[in-house]
Amino acid sequence: MSLARHIAVMRNAPFLRALDDEALKLLAFGSESVTLKPRDVLFESGEPADGAVLVLGGKLRLIGLDDAAEARVKSVGALVDDLALVSPKTRAHTALAQTSCEVLLLPRVHMLRILQEYPASAARLYSLVAQRTNALVEDLNGLAERHFRNV
Repeated sequence: MSLARHIAVMRNAPFLRALDDEALKLLAFGSESVTLKPRDVLFESGEPADGAVLVLGGKLRLIGLDDAAEARVKSVGALVDDLALVSPKTRAHTALAQTSCEVLLLPRVHMLRILQEYPASAARLYSLVAQRTNALVEDLNGLAERHFRNV
């Protein structure tokens, strides 16, 4: 797949929309394309995540930490472990190809250098992460309120 196609798919991932075109080009250029056959494992839960994974083609199945967790399928344009682009974390899921699949490995070390060079992109990404964090806190507060009303 061409660099232009990688960038086009990257533009559709909400987390990456914070980056301007030049920053996206640099991220795409510094990323690695990997082709998987059905049932190939990309990574295991509990492994350190050194960046995010963008699905370029096919279907990638995410399987939770426990057997009861519902498997989720990601297809073209899905960004897996987006926060691993800006912060160290471990993989919460095992990822395996459900079909023939092409993914782009987006390394955190490269993303952090890009954010230093493009402060406007960094500010937009910071704002996006802050909005997501605030929404999570509001959801947790709502759950706590419902729980304490029922106790």
